[in-house]
Amino acid sequence: MLDQVGQSNNAIHISSILMSGHSLLNRALLVVLLCAATLTGCSRVTLVYNTADFLVQQYANDYLGLTSDQRARWEPRLASALARHRVEELPHLAAFFERALQANQAGFDAANMTCLTAEARALYQRQARLAVDLAAPLLADLTPSQLDDLERKFREEAREDREDLAKRDTDWEKRKRARRYLKAVEKWTGALNTQQEAIVAEVTARMPDSQASVVDYRSAKRQRLIAQLRGGARETEINAFMTAWLIDFSDLPPALERDAETIEARLSELFIRLGASFDVRQRAHVDKRLRQLRDDLMKLQARPRMAPMSC
Repeated sequence: MLDQVGQSNNAIHISSILMSGHSLLNRALLVVLLCAATLTGCSRVTLVYNTADFLVQQYANDYLGLTSDQRARWEPRLASALARHRVEELPHLAAFFERALQANQAGFDAANMTCLTAEARALYQRQARLAVDLAAPLLADLTPSQLDDLERKFREEAREDREDLAKRDTDWEKRKRARRYLKAVEKWTGALNTQQEAIVAEVTARMPDSQASVVDYRSAKRQRLIAQLRGGARETEINAFMTAWLIDFSDLPPALERDAETIEARLSELFIRLGASFDVRQRAHVDKRLRQLRDDLMKLQARPRMAPMSC
């Protein structure tokens, strides 16, 4: 049911197109704060969530090469943000899985998928806001040599992306995508039958392939970010730039926006068609996983609650 972001996550999902534009800390934060919720078992969820500060610190240090002074200035902000996340965001995550549980029990349909998609979008924006707020001060604090290293890393990643694109085979990519979704679904349902596997292959084959446009868009945004940093942009300016890019998608190319909407529609279709085909065992398997995630997210809260949802 859930596909990892990347790293995308289908239940906590805007679209793999939008998510793949991320860089720096939001990649680690979204993995820690969102994908932790996809792990099986309370002990694993608790372990990942309770070590989020260490995981994010390690990612930031590895990616940006922080000095001890930079870490010392930033770590109190990280601790404060994660504490706030536990109080303010876990209730929203728990409520989302409760609503997904209700949808599974009733049967996925257009109405509950519209609700879940809207709530997933809102969830993403809340988590991305945390990531931007934490990344901006780190970026504003980089030295010229660290900026050189970051620009070099961006360049190398863009080159690798374009080399991969040049070697891609469309049919093979469709089969690979189908296998990825099939594997993700079966983590939630158990083994799918032949007819269900065919549904996954058919629906995912109709998802647009926008990877080349994503690479171009991300590279252009990263170049603008580097230019801002070299121009001495302050934290507030960096935060505004990243908010427009990664939260508001204010200048997302129309073609990518249309593709994102198409992917959302295909994901809803996949949930609805697969949900209608579930046997008793599969539906019970999904029910158990969703219930466990909801309960685990409640247990992580000092004062357990679920935030109200708009639908």
